[in-house]
Amino acid sequence: MVNSLIHLSNLLFHTVRARLANELRLYYLHFVWWFVEPLLDMGIYYVVFDVLLKQGTDNYVPFLLIGIVFWSWFNRSMQNSSLSILHAKELIAQIDIPKSFFPIAKVFQDVVKQSFVMTVLMLFLLLYGLPVTWAWTTLPILMAVQFILIIGMAILLAAVVPFFPDLKFIISAGLQLMFFASGIFFDIDRMELPVHRTFVYLNPMAGLIRNYRTVLLHGLWPDWSYILATFLSVLILLIFSLFLVRRFDHIYPKIVI
Repeated sequence: MVNSLIHLSNLLFHTVRARLANELRLYYLHFVWWFVEPLLDMGIYYVVFDVLLKQGTDNYVPFLLIGIVFWSWFNRSMQNSSLSILHAKELIAQIDIPKSFFPIAKVFQDVVKQSFVMTVLMLFLLLYGLPVTWAWTTLPILMAVQFILIIGMAILLAAVVPFFPDLKFIISAGLQLMFFASGIFFDIDRMELPVHRTFVYLNPMAGLIRNYRTVLLHGLWPDWSYILATFLSVLILLIFSLFLVRRFDHIYPKIVI
């Protein structure tokens, strides 16, 4: 068991590294684009919302960018991992490997890119003049909860899509709905009807983004009761997803060929 885990860990490391290296070969600036791309995106939002439109309240640009950065991490991982088992049909036909490996590899690939995006975001917040407080030290905890959410959702979607390939269209529409329901462009706490806030907070990304802003934008401690409840929920999701993909492990070679 231990040897198998070590072998899979090594395989995961080399797979992620190989995919990232292959991706970098496509660009002249190599990994520099992982800094430049989010920097360009943030620059566009800054020019449009702060310079041209004078949109929103004070600190609206960092408010917006915090939401965009952490939502993009979730969205990118869902898009990349949902079809991972389906697209790995040639490899599945050749070797026996836990099928959860494929979405997990996609997620870790996006984690590496997210680290560069986070670096750009933190530099922007510092240059913008936001004060650094002790609450910022809770950022790894929030990101860990989001990481577990991403892993759980990635495995779940990847496990189901091979049985119903048309789900990829529903997934895309669902992610778009989650985007607008996550409070990227507005403050959920300012919604007029409390019942709407309750409904929105059923979307874990809405609550996580709210807590990211609480920590980074306002320098306050996150809502620990919400974070704990979300952690327990996404942990259950992860366990269920791993059980599901393991349950159908022997079936995938028959349906993805």
